[in-house]
Amino acid sequence: MILALCSTGKELQSRVDERFGRTAFFLFYNTDTAESIVIENSAKEAKGGAGALAVQQLVDNHAELLIAPEVGPQALEALNKFKIPAYKQGVVTTVQDAIKAWENKTLDSIKDPGNKGLHKA
Repeated sequence: MILALCSTGKELQSRVDERFGRTAFFLFYNTDTAESIVIENSAKEAKGGAGALAVQQLVDNHAELLIAPEVGPQALEALNKFKIPAYKQGVVTTVQDAIKAWENKTLDSIKDPGNKGLHKA
């Protein structure tokens, strides 16, 4: 399974980013091979809709699950459309800790959107 995580850096020891759509990097971790790849988030500078643009990057990189601080309404809708479940990263500090927390089944799923970003009703 390929996990997508929000990261401030390019290493497993990097801090988790407290943003989804505007995270600095996405780290994709393959649970079968323990390999990871990192991409710079091209949506982080978007004027609006960064969450939905970020979801497209997850799809393009074959993510099967997202671990994030929260997701906005458009991003959650897009995640649901592509059947990518999202889990709240909680109080962990590093990407590696977030992966371990997911493996230990201690993360809560994200069922409701959090930050509404620039698209407040």
